[in-house]
Amino acid sequence: MDIWQWVHDIDPELRRGGQQQLADLIRRLPAATVDDHHERVDALAPEALALARAAGLPWVEVFVRHWHLQSRVLHRSQGDMALGEAVALVDFAHSEAARGCPQAVCTVQDLAACYSQVDGPGWAPERASVARETLARIDPSWPCFTCISCELAGALREQGDPRASLEFLDVQLKQLVGAGQGRERTSLLPERIACLIELGRIDDALAACQDAVANGRRDESQRRARQIDLARIYARLGRGDDARRHLPVPEDILPTPSHYEPYTDALVHLVRIGARSNDVELGRLLQRFIARLQRNGSHRLPFVIAAAAAELAVGRGSPAVAALHLATMERLAARLRRPGDAPERLARVRLSLETALAAPRQQRPDDPEERLRECIEASVVRPGDAELVRRHAVALLGLDFAREAADLLERHVDAHPDDDDAVTLLEIAYRDADDDDRHRALGERLLASADPVKQRHGRWVAARRLARARDWDASNRHLEHLAGEPGDAVPARLARASNARAQADWPAVLRLLDEALQLQPDLDPGPHDWDRIVAATFLGAWDRVRHSAARLDMALPGDGPIDERWELCRIRVEHPSGKMQELYATRTGPVTARLLQISRIDQPQRLFDQVVFDPRPLGSHQDDEDRPVYLYAELGPLQRAGYRAFSVDGVHPGEGPIAVLRRVVQSLRGSFQVQSGDRYRVTSPAGDEKPGLYAFVAFAPDADLRAASDALATSVADFADPLVWPELAEAAGDQPRAEQHRELARAWAL
Repeated sequence: MDIWQWVHDIDPELRRGGQQQLADLIRRLPAATVDDHHERVDALAPEALALARAAGLPWVEVFVRHWHLQSRVLHRSQGDMALGEAVALVDFAHSEAARGCPQAVCTVQDLAACYSQVDGPGWAPERASVARETLARIDPSWPCFTCISCELAGALREQGDPRASLEFLDVQLKQLVGAGQGRERTSLLPERIACLIELGRIDDALAACQDAVANGRRDESQRRARQIDLARIYARLGRGDDARRHLPVPEDILPTPSHYEPYTDALVHLVRIGARSNDVELGRLLQRFIARLQRNGSHRLPFVIAAAAAELAVGRGSPAVAALHLATMERLAARLRRPGDAPERLARVRLSLETALAAPRQQRPDDPEERLRECIEASVVRPGDAELVRRHAVALLGLDFAREAADLLERHVDAHPDDDDAVTLLEIAYRDADDDDRHRALGERLLASADPVKQRHGRWVAARRLARARDWDASNRHLEHLAGEPGDAVPARLARASNARAQADWPAVLRLLDEALQLQPDLDPGPHDWDRIVAATFLGAWDRVRHSAARLDMALPGDGPIDERWELCRIRVEHPSGKMQELYATRTGPVTARLLQISRIDQPQRLFDQVVFDPRPLGSHQDDEDRPVYLYAELGPLQRAGYRAFSVDGVHPGEGPIAVLRRVVQSLRGSFQVQSGDRYRVTSPAGDEKPGLYAFVAFAPDADLRAASDALATSVADFADPLVWPELAEAAGDQPRAEQHRELARAWAL
């Protein structure tokens, strides 16, 4: 059964009925989910849900709520905090209002996965039971057959029987092949890889992972998951360089907690083989994983990571950090539905900690973990010492133990309410712990004080908290009040400018930053100058661009628009579909770049667009000459080039003929860029396999596409095997050639 068919069918119905926005949201939600753009999911889902309810479309409501839960549960590992919605959605999907909805089965998977996030081994029997009951009602023709099969396989593995899980996957694979659905086998590979790793069959795991990379899903979440699996596998094989090469950078996986446990496993094994340092940065990263999972209402996953983090802390001589992880494990163990191996893990960590505490102390005066240990020891001798409490809290915050810092500071502030420095630290702790309830209560308590100084502090607390919650109007009301105070006039304007920047309100950004500099001309250069450059660039205020650039020691001679040729960079763009793409570009100014790479051809073309980017790099890599190539996020287009792009597909004619094709396209004011690699193969109608070529061609908006298509046809006329460009031929108005190329594409299975 094609449970997606009704989604495809309803799209044109919605558009004919004037519901274009709902149709777009239905299309964008799944893409944003599988590409790990979860902030976007949270922004899209409420609007889509409201539109679905207003239109009286319960099936669409199920669809929207299901995909929001997919993001929250399968990707962000939300357990307790999503459980109520998961139960409610199952009830709604099986109610009279949504009778017959094909995706009611998907809501069962959401609930089973949610139980797994709370405590995988603890809920494994129930998860296995509901998966078996669901599989009894469907067959391999259902797309959710593989999803529910993986739920059951995962439950068997979490019950401690990866061999049974693997045998079950083999049975399901045979069913798929027998039903003519063998192409869906790749959906079973992630769970198979997990089982093989757990069984120690590392070579088999590597083969399965390479199969998944070559033939499985290509969305961002799956791509990252398989890269992490490759890192885990190579580390176990002792191939540290290969493991490090495949392991994503932490910034790419932090938004998606479902990656945390396998990522931790990869790191642990890299440390074991000496391919990664067991250092404070590693400890900070793992603590961020643990804290995020705890906030999400997951219990078993942060317990497992805390156990690994504690052992690593002991290994680097940091028993104070290990003790904090042990305390976390004890809290989490009390919330597990079934203990499983938790008591044994706790016992091992306790023994390791006792051994570490008895070992000779290492002298590490500049080590932040050692400073924490010193604060803890001093607190025993000087309990209640205000300065020591603040130092202790700063040490905890520096190691990402924000919850522990908040608890410490709360006790101190309750006893010393006039310790303003401690109150400031407490706000930072609430912010870093993402504890909105206690953050709000702190602001309200300060605002209710009769002390004007505390009221002022309360306004700042409230303004910052509301900005984090994206309640811009409420935040700005507090900031407007603060801007009237001489001491707060400039900081309040800078904060309001930051709010305006988040809303892409560039006129407001420029106005507020101009005011701040007029009020305080000697204001130290900083991020506000970069924000001013961005806003002024969008608005064409080139005098302000040059002024802030000069404040940042960046000399920009001349006047008027800045369009120079600086270094190579990459720009992360977002297409109308919500898909992201990273494109090579030439930087043309402080915050501008011209895109050099042909972008996706199923979206409006971006080649040679000039864009404004966020000057804060997202990352970098080294080019062939060991120079950094920085990656930036696009903030918006400055000038559209309007190019149109098409694909060229077929048999690789050799490098010489490709060079000729490139020159032909360039002579017509176009660009020819090869997309395929050495592994691309095509098969002739006779069954012969040959090297393939897949390329993009792009032309200026006023280019003569008929002349371009004819010129390409002339260039390939003597080729032994075909190259085809049916979309270009059709856009050129050459229907006979377009149909001829489609026939060739079908014959060669292009």
